[in-house]
Amino acid sequence: MNAIPKNLIGQSGEHLVQTLLLREGITCYDGENGIDIVVRLTKPRRQFGILVVTNLKPKRAGGQGKQALDWWIPQNNDADFVACVDLSALRVWIFDNTELAKLAQQKTSGKYHLYMYTDKDVALRGQKSMKFDYEFESYRLENRIYRGIFEKKRKRTQV
Repeated sequence: MNAIPKNLIGQSGEHLVQTLLLREGITCYDGENGIDIVVRLTKPRRQFGILVVTNLKPKRAGGQGKQALDWWIPQNNDADFVACVDLSALRVWIFDNTELAKLAQQKTSGKYHLYMYTDKDVALRGQKSMKFDYEFESYRLENRIYRGIFEKKRKRTQV
């Protein structure tokens, strides 16, 4: 199998998020200026920006550890939501910036580092919760849409 360029991995993640949104009847289109996707609702009339970060597949944590997904997300971004994508399993998690700040396991040099172990046989140190992919099920895009994630009023995204 040929190596997949990073820009195609990112585009694949954006297309997956758009596909899942469109499948649920949510109008969306390509964004610009740090916003990857713009969601536009008519009832209630709202618009949201989504930043998409994508992993092709889980990799070894720290290069030698157990299998994990991880994303580095700028703390100061213009998006209302951040979508974290796992292309290997076609999964998407979506967080608003407040949730991301709370759930990210590391915060360094202007970025949040959010990771999820996919290997269940990990000897955990420190905090014992919110480290495995199954613990983030409530943040899966499908679950968030069902619970009305886009119905709350947020800052208006400029595009």
